[in-house]
Parts: sequence; C-alpha cells; structure tokens
Amino acid sequence: MLKEILIQNLRVVFVGTTVAEISDELGFYYLSPKNRFWEMLEYANITPTIVISQSDRKALADAKHTGVLNDLYKQFFFEKKESALLKCRIGLTDLNRRLVVSKEDDPSAEPTPDDIQKFIKKIEKYKPKIVAFVTSVEIFEKCFKRLYPTATRQRGKQDFMIGNSEVWLLGSTSGRVKDADAMEQVFGDLADRLGSMEKEGSGVI
Repeated sequence: MLKEILIQNLRVVFVGTTVAEISDELGFYYLSPKNRFWEMLEYANITPTIVISQSDRKALADAKHTGVLNDLYKQFFFEKKESALLKCRIGLTDLNRRLVVSKEDDPSAEPTPDDIQKFIKKIEKYKPKIVAFVTSVEIFEKCFKRLYPTATRQRGKQDFMIGNSEVWLLGSTSGRVKDADAMEQVFGDLADRLGSMEKEGSGVI
C-alpha cells in the first residue's frame, strides 16, 4: 500500500477512494493509463508543471516489464514526486486504506463507516486548508451524507467542513469519466479558490 502524503499546513489534500493495483505496483498514485488527475493539476495550474508525465508512466511500466522496478527504485521515485508535491503544499490520501483493488468499481473498494471515521480524524489532525475528493460523486454522497446532511453529488465546494477544512467534490478523474468540460471547470474553480486563500493569508487586497 502506498504511503500517504500528509503533513501539517497543506493547501489541499486530494482524496481518492482507494489505491489502484497498478499504482501500488508501479509505486505512485493515479498511474492508471487513462487517469487524468496529474494532467488536471497542471491544466488548472495547481502544480506549475506536470508531476507525473506520460514518459514517467512509461518508464515505470518498462522498468516493471524488464524486472528492474524493485523496492529501492520505487522508493526513490516516490520520494522525488512526494517532494515535488510538498513544495506545492499538496497532500494525497484515500478513504479506504485497507486494501488495493484492480478496479475503481470493485465492491470491496467502497469505504466503510470505520474508514470514514479514521479519515475524518486525520483531517482534523492535519488541518489542510481544503480537502478535495477525487472520488465518484455517488461514493462521496454515500460516505458523507449520514454525517453531514448537506453533502451532495454537486461538484465544487460543499456546504460543510471537516474540522477547519473546506470540502470540495471534484469527481473521479478515471478514463471512464466523459464530462471533460465539467472536470476542467471544477479543477479551475478549485485553483481559483486556492489562489484567493493565498492572497487572504498574505494580506494582499
């Protein structure tokens, strides 16, 4: 299981449902071939450059194919990319940290109430400015509606907070998601909000 990237004073923590098997095998998050997560971060200028490029994915896949993708290789890659994210004050975690699944819609991927309680405690501890869910809208609503009645499937900023953290629903970035325009819009809105928070924090008017 990939370790979380979670420390104090982050601008945003992106939250998936659970770790995909291909990502766990290759050594970093969101490495499914058609997943647009890293592309969307660069598109919205949440990261200044793309953190995981197509050439990175190919290099990892080739290393696995030729048998050189050992634990040391994966650790070096992880630490390099982790450092790039932390410079941008970005964290990564998942709701279900118990197991790795081959498909996002695998029933065992669905977080349990205990998973959600553990997740909430972590967010309350680390206090990111924003917690942004890169999960299906159905899973998000199912997981949080009971605890936060105003939780909806509407992408964008939600009308509740977890601890001191704003909650955003971005929706899944997997290749099966077809509404590219809506995805680009909500990532752009999130980038705008992060920018306004930075200005508020620095006292810029």
